[in-house]
Amino acid sequence: MKQEKTTTLKDILTDYRIYIGIIIVLLIIIVFLLKGEKGQEPKTETEPPQEIMENQPEGQETTGEQTAPDGQVQPEAEPENKLEENTHSSIERLVEKYCASIANGDVETLETIVDVLTDEDKESIRNRAKFIESFNNISCYTKDGPEEDSYIVFICYDMKLINVETSAPDILCLYMPMGPDGRYIHYGNVDESMQEYVTKLEQDPDVKALFDDVRTRYQAAQESDKMLAEFIQKINGQVSEEEPAEEEAPEVVDEVPEETPEEAPQEPQAPSEGEATSQNRQTRASSTVNVRAEMSTESARIAVAYQGDAITQIESYENGWSKVDYKGQTGYVMTEYLE
Repeated sequence: MKQEKTTTLKDILTDYRIYIGIIIVLLIIIVFLLKGEKGQEPKTETEPPQEIMENQPEGQETTGEQTAPDGQVQPEAEPENKLEENTHSSIERLVEKYCASIANGDVETLETIVDVLTDEDKESIRNRAKFIESFNNISCYTKDGPEEDSYIVFICYDMKLINVETSAPDILCLYMPMGPDGRYIHYGNVDESMQEYVTKLEQDPDVKALFDDVRTRYQAAQESDKMLAEFIQKINGQVSEEEPAEEEAPEVVDEVPEETPEEAPQEPQAPSEGEATSQNRQTRASSTVNVRAEMSTESARIAVAYQGDAITQIESYENGWSKVDYKGQTGYVMTEYLE
């Protein structure tokens, strides 16, 4: 009997190797084609354009900061010390208490909110209260002080005088730091650095505008009320003995030398400074006297120093004037009216 031949896997691979090779090549081509189609999907751009990356300094992240032409980052501008109106309720309450104490001559209450109050200060406050009826329409304008949590406060108010119908607009500057027991008002003399700080603030446009507004309203009030004008004129030494004011006012010194009938009126001229002598001493006003912006009786009045008020004499001049600091404001008074 004839034996049948058995076909093995080896025989199949041998007989059909050419066809098997062709199939493998086709499969490889199909796989590459499929991968190529997947690569056609759109890409999401997650990195900045190459041009930006090339211009970015090495090691520096892309930020909103501006860079100078030399590649250095410009320093950030200092925060602006804005003038804010009535934004601190604690300061407003303190100012109201201060103004009420001054108007009433209440030195006992005043001692609880200021740092120092001498016997001379107390006497001056009591004398001043004799012709002040009240302070009305009080507004507090603040700027940051030189120390942490301290403020320079510009207080605008209308001062109602006894027996005078129209109030006199005025402005006052106070320094209010924070102490161990809370905020208080610095009433004593200030040092030179504080004077310089306040003087710099007063040059800010917003503070200048505030002072200009008060001066304008102050002048308008005098023009509208003869009695108020006469009172102010007497303080300024402009009412002669032959023309007394209708109502009595506190006695003040005359800044302007009296003219004799033989003298012809002359145009007011600002005196030359002459040689300055450094004083830097603490003294007091010997009489109620105006503190002027310049060394001239025609200059704007920035404050009134009352008899006994503490005042710092910074410099004295040969022309009879002195540069002073009065409650944080730098101005000029006649030297003869300082103790």
